Amino acid sequence: MMTDVPSKTKVSSRIVYQNPWITIHEDQTISQDGNTGIYGYMESRDSCMVVVVDDQERLYLVRGFRYPSQSFGWELPGGGGDNEDLLEASKRELEEETGIIAQSWQKLGEAYVCNGLLTEKMAVCLAQELSFTGRREQSDELFSDMRFFTLDEIDDLIRNGEINDCQTLAGLHYYQLCERIIHEI
Repeated sequence: MMTDVPSKTKVSSRIVYQNPWITIHEDQTISQDGNTGIYGYMESRDSCMVVVVDDQERLYLVRGFRYPSQSFGWELPGGGGDNEDLLEASKRELEEETGIIAQSWQKLGEAYVCNGLLTEKMAVCLAQELSFTGRREQSDELFSDMRFFTLDEIDDLIRNGEINDCQTLAGLHYYQLCERIIHEI
């Protein structure tokens, strides 16, 4: 029988960088075999991704530029949770980024964004019964395009590397799992 035992124990910790959005920690650690080391990780607020589905079962994606990777890509709408309930954050983020208001909401799941590097957990929510009556926020986060895609078109975007964001890939997978369950009932 296997027992879960942490492979490293924190001996001490210090903050090496901090701004309003992230905190970088450097921990002194000791492993089970007595070896000491350091472990760096980033603490950030939880986030949300929104799977937006219209009445034709098409999904809404936004195309944006991401500074750290210096790349463009298609993504699900979403963003930072701003320390609020992640369903409420999903509603806010969807309206701010796209101007879409949804009447039907369902939480599909949650996962750590990158559990070896970040503390951030992401919620994935499904938004349906849509209207484009909300107010888009003017921000420094510019999207060059946004529109609906069929699942076959999304598969092509993934194959061609045009969807290059793991949070979006996880959100799409949660949606596919949800759809599979619905069709089995």
